[in-house]
Amino acid sequence: MTIYNIALYKFKSEATPEQREYVKELIKELPSRISALQSVITGEKVLHPLDHGYDMGAIFLFENKEKLDEFRPHQAHTDYRALSSPYLEGAYINAANRLDHIAGKFPDKMVFDMETA
Repeated sequence: MTIYNIALYKFKSEATPEQREYVKELIKELPSRISALQSVITGEKVLHPLDHGYDMGAIFLFENKEKLDEFRPHQAHTDYRALSSPYLEGAYINAANRLDHIAGKFPDKMVFDMETA
């Protein structure tokens, strides 16, 4: 059963466009560094009145919960978190086994233009 780990990122106001792109590239590199991660999709916010201030989103796909559990303590994941944290004000993380579950929970709340990494 595929697990969708959804992360929403809020950048610090002083984060430059280059720093924002750096964080996005760090995320896109993770599948090549962590075999437990099948793929990742990233995207910038599309203006929406209920976006809660999040600037970017990512969906991490895992084959199952065990692979997600492998990913969390992986050194590459720890490194990515440490390297991106100076530019982030906050993040929201939610894992689900069905995207329709998430969509039903937050209908029309957040819209992102996603691209496959």
